[in-house]
Amino acid sequence: MIIDERAVKDGIDAQTAQRLIARHETGRQRLETLMNYYLGRHKILERRRAGDKYSNNKLVCNHAKYIVDMTKSYLVGNPVSYSCADEYDIEPLKNCYLAQDMEKIDCELEKLSGIYGTSYELIYADERSMPRSACLSPVNTFMVYGSSVKREPLFGVHYYRRFDIDGKCEGVTCLVFDDRAVYTFENSADSFTNMELVSERAHHFGAVPMLEYANNEERQGDFEQLIPLIDAYNVLQSDRVNDKEQFVDAFLFLTDIDIDSEQAAKLREERILMGYEGATAQYLSKTLSETDTAVLRDNIKQDIHRFSMVPDLSDESFGNNLSGVAIKYKLLGFEQHIRNKERYFAGALKRRFELYNYFLSLKGSMEYVPVHRIDVVFTRNLPVNELEVSQMINNLSGIATAETLLSQLSFVNDPKEEAELAQREKEQSNDTKI
Repeated sequence: MIIDERAVKDGIDAQTAQRLIARHETGRQRLETLMNYYLGRHKILERRRAGDKYSNNKLVCNHAKYIVDMTKSYLVGNPVSYSCADEYDIEPLKNCYLAQDMEKIDCELEKLSGIYGTSYELIYADERSMPRSACLSPVNTFMVYGSSVKREPLFGVHYYRRFDIDGKCEGVTCLVFDDRAVYTFENSADSFTNMELVSERAHHFGAVPMLEYANNEERQGDFEQLIPLIDAYNVLQSDRVNDKEQFVDAFLFLTDIDIDSEQAAKLREERILMGYEGATAQYLSKTLSETDTAVLRDNIKQDIHRFSMVPDLSDESFGNNLSGVAIKYKLLGFEQHIRNKERYFAGALKRRFELYNYFLSLKGSMEYVPVHRIDVVFTRNLPVNELEVSQMINNLSGIATAETLLSQLSFVNDPKEEAELAQREKEQSNDTKI
């Protein structure tokens, strides 16, 4: 959300917060639709037929969940790692990440970004004055940026309703985070109007302690543009089952046979028909062209994977005997898509590093580390030919550093620590030989 900085130059009051929340609420329906598609609540489930006698199967083929989960697992399925120049020590910060299972938070942030097009992380200090992170949904969270070309974050807003043990709303709360303090606005009624400022406390992070993880420049979900194709696929699959049912329940056309309703009911139950001279009996049904249906189904499915850039790994073209290079070639489009997402995700992770680093250096737990000396390393969650990798490492030994080579191994989480352990082990082995 972008506003003119001059509108909040005197600070944030309850009325400003309420107007921004009302503006954010206008996009709630879109967010709810996207989450419903991820959860399998698709448009096909609302379909009604002309009468009860018509088959109305409602099949949900959840491509939306497949696209989001595959993208998430490929990008952050392996933990994100951090490396820095040798003169800096970032172990205290990495220990903060490990203590709260940051890998899980990263996965949740990427999942929400894939669904909604954006997600938010709140950084706060816990009861032991240690920095911690929480993942927030864009349904009730948003960032406000200035209108200048720099798009600097002015503040973040998180609002929610409070419920008692019986599920009755007791009031509302709105938290506003700027670069200096956290402001809490509340109302005892179920309304964000007429809120009052109940507290204001400093947070000591040196910047707005809320981060936005944008999925792309347009802030669209991974499957958002594909919803019409997903709906078409669901309709096609549902109608295939409906046609099969209606084929079984086809009309029986009798010629030169005179039967009443009672005899027809008995015929339906006993399935016995007496022969009459010159009489004929045949079913009336439409001809099902499975070939045409299969072609249309495959075309829609291919379009879903083509435009989402997420491959169908169940396809026969992904065999078990492919080399690492062959797999990467088949995943070229997917890799380009992931690269674009990675740029936005890495930028937010660096801002997270800055906030943690500022807080810990303020406490004296670590020295200040310039963020440009930090590298965020993503390791693709992809089957790897370890033999090819080991051969490459041997060929590059003495050309690249040990830390760089060890980072190519999928089972090494901390290349720097692994290189130090390997060097220490080598030195101990040499001492033993002497």
